[in-house]
Amino acid sequence: MQKILIVNLILLTTLNLKGQIFKEKYIKDATAVSNKWLNNISSNNYSAAYSEYSNQVKENSDSLYWLQAIDQLMKEFGTLEKREVINSEFKSNIENLGDGFYVFIEYASSYEKIKKCSEYMLLGQNDKIEWKILRYDFSYESEELEPDKNSPN
Repeated sequence: MQKILIVNLILLTTLNLKGQIFKEKYIKDATAVSNKWLNNISSNNYSAAYSEYSNQVKENSDSLYWLQAIDQLMKEFGTLEKREVINSEFKSNIENLGDGFYVFIEYASSYEKIKKCSEYMLLGQNDKIEWKILRYDFSYESEELEPDKNSPN
């Protein structure tokens, strides 16, 4: 009986370890695609970035509008100064998207005009086992929203 228990424990541990190794590989591969996409955005290579969107996103968006919007956004942000991954997570199910292979990545970024910016990427694997961009979002702190510290109250 103890031998069966030990064999089952070893089997479960091995399967869990292999699952973790695959998750780490998925995160690594998706991060490489995400970094390439963000680098294309930072270097004004917007058409290459748009081509990395998933087919679902392309079907539901107007490419000319997107190109104009991202160009305007990057003009508002200015030149990229620094970007680093602060969180990444593998998910096998996302609400409204269903089962699949998904990776969520969060970056802490700094731009010429926006010093504290968080950028969020959601990538999914398509039927050709390629990582594609499903969503890009951002948030930042604006000095314009803070009251002038030098003005009298």
